[in-house]
Amino acid sequence: VYLSPKLWYVPVSVIEAQDLMPADKGRYPEVTCKVQLGNQMLKTRPSQNRSTSPLWNEDHDFVAAEPFEEHLVLSVEDRTAPNKDEITGKCIIPLSTVPRHLDHKTVLSKWYNLERPSFADTEPNKKKEIKFACRIHLRVCLDGGYHVLDESTHYSSDLRPNAKQLWKPSIGVLEVGILSAHGLMPMKTKDGRGTTDAYCVAKYGQKWVRMRTIIDGFNPKWDEDDY
Repeated sequence: VYLSPKLWYVPVSVIEAQDLMPADKGRYPEVTCKVQLGNQMLKTRPSQNRSTSPLWNEDHDFVAAEPFEEHLVLSVEDRTAPNKDEITGKCIIPLSTVPRHLDHKTVLSKWYNLERPSFADTEPNKKKEIKFACRIHLRVCLDGGYHVLDESTHYSSDLRPNAKQLWKPSIGVLEVGILSAHGLMPMKTKDGRGTTDAYCVAKYGQKWVRMRTIIDGFNPKWDEDDY
């Protein structure tokens, strides 16, 4: 028996930043914000107001798996030359600290401090001796009102929202017995003849069940039930 991790949407609104300190103070900065969660990475367009207080107002969606051990990493970058971006501030937000959203009310925005790249690290709870003055304005949450599809829509077995508080009451327990299969086709050759080593996989919602493998047979019998 296997349990696949439950997936949640993580909507991130990158609103604005304030009091950035670019290395070259003699030019107008061309600032973007890069948002990364695990191997997912999205980037805003350059701010239209080329100043030290850029404005984006862009919405991006990510997907995270319980138990939310990853970190949301935001890097504010200044395009100092063609194909060259310089990080002016960085913010690391543990997903475990992000509020869960279960209704249609507007998520409250929040200001987060940005740190110099030399002081930002992968330990967001570690105290820093030097504080960076600039900050970034975000709206971020774990949205439990939706179901993240992790399989083909033709075979989706569970479309309930992620938050259990939004589930309808159960009406009973479904027991499934996987007994046998008949007339399977040969899938490989062994000792000059066709054969099949068969097993069965059943899935509902997060739960996967895999039967034992029946060696060399086109009519396997499992007689396994109560899943």
